[in-house]
Amino acid sequence: MLKVCEISAKALLQDRFPAETADFTIWGVSDPEAPEDHSVIFVKNSISETCSEVKESIFITREETALSLDASSVQLKSNMPKNLYGELLLRMERMMPGEDLFMKNGSYVSADAKLGKNVSIAPFCVIGKDVVIGDNCEIGTGTVIKDHVRIGNDVQIKEHCMIGVEDADIYRPESGVCRTLPHLAGTIIEDGCLLLAGAVLAAGDTRPTVLGKGSMIGLVGDVGHNCRIGEETLISGKSSISGHCQVGNHTYVAPMSVTTNRISVGDHAYLGIGAVAIKDVPEGEKQFGNPARKVPEFKKK
Repeated sequence: MLKVCEISAKALLQDRFPAETADFTIWGVSDPEAPEDHSVIFVKNSISETCSEVKESIFITREETALSLDASSVQLKSNMPKNLYGELLLRMERMMPGEDLFMKNGSYVSADAKLGKNVSIAPFCVIGKDVVIGDNCEIGTGTVIKDHVRIGNDVQIKEHCMIGVEDADIYRPESGVCRTLPHLAGTIIEDGCLLLAGAVLAAGDTRPTVLGKGSMIGLVGDVGHNCRIGEETLISGKSSISGHCQVGNHTYVAPMSVTTNRISVGDHAYLGIGAVAIKDVPEGEKQFGNPARKVPEFKKK
């Protein structure tokens, strides 16, 4: 979990905060499969057995969901829990300090951004609040780095990339309009990564989106929210990794390949050009086609 705020739970929940519970501080959001203290946790389906050990957190669940929680935590039940989660995240976002931008070499940079040594930022970029950029990094012209992003050392981000942007995880406020969840879980780019022109790396809304050490997103490739991309993995040009996916280490996703959401692609796996993966891809397996199939099956057809 990235610590993105320090907000009173009582102020956040207002009249929904239980009178018998002591106030506590919320630091961000965390994954129901790995819940953490001081966070807001949206329970959609499964939840870790360790939830009873989590302290001073807010769990949002369906009406029928029964949880055994620490006395310091709060459970909010709703027949539309995702909508409630979205409304709380939006309230959190509005309670956070505003953004104070300044000009640097023709780009707008948030005053609280932390830049390492030898960081090059080309003109026409926007660097949001709560961003940390390591040493020897290059940010190309027209790139937008949104809020709550952590970038390691020796990272190259080429022209017109979009980092930490919101992806399509839809909810509906009381007004009934269509909105995407505020993505407050953040984005992490580890050391030595390369993002080519037009690449998109969406932020997480329940857990950080992570691009592992030495990995690449190719020309106009995109990685969705809550994804975890392993080390030295290549997501090639015009390929698309949908939300909540996990891609292993030393894996190759060829140009124009697509994954559906919530699937896993194993270590050393290979998705061929234009492959459409609709189920998990085992470790070391090569798959081609639509739907993607391993090589022997493909040849038999």
